[in-house]
Amino acid sequence: MEYSKLYSSIEKLKEETTPKWGRMNSSMMLKHCRRFVDMYLNKTKSYLLYSFVGLFFGVFHRLYLKYIVRYNVKNYIKNLPTLKFFNTYKHKDLDFEDEKIKLLNVLKEVESIEKKYIYNNFHGIVPNKAFKKVVYFHTSYHLYQFGVYDS
Repeated sequence: MEYSKLYSSIEKLKEETTPKWGRMNSSMMLKHCRRFVDMYLNKTKSYLLYSFVGLFFGVFHRLYLKYIVRYNVKNYIKNLPTLKFFNTYKHKDLDFEDEKIKLLNVLKEVESIEKKYIYNNFHGIVPNKAFKKVVYFHTSYHLYQFGVYDS
């Protein structure tokens, strides 16, 4: 799990890059990925329903990623619905370069975490390695969606 591969993939992404599937443009995808990481880092307000769903669903989702998908972006289901908080379709005038910088910064923050366990309102207590793998997988999946991440 080399975050440097994510960084170089993000640098390959252009504002006009179109996805292989889905409705997001590249700016929306960058914001979507950053919101996911922000939620994992407890930087956003957590809604009770999200916390309940996350704690229940999170364990099963991590097991699904580990044993079924095997953290391979090619094996993950395409066009799954997302929680409303992560939905970025309503954001039409995003600054691509700004969103890119914000995502790179938050990924560097994740990479630098050294605590053995991370607590977040969405999945509860998560081992550091699992936390970083889920963040890496989610980001790489969307970069793969836009054809800039080679798995």
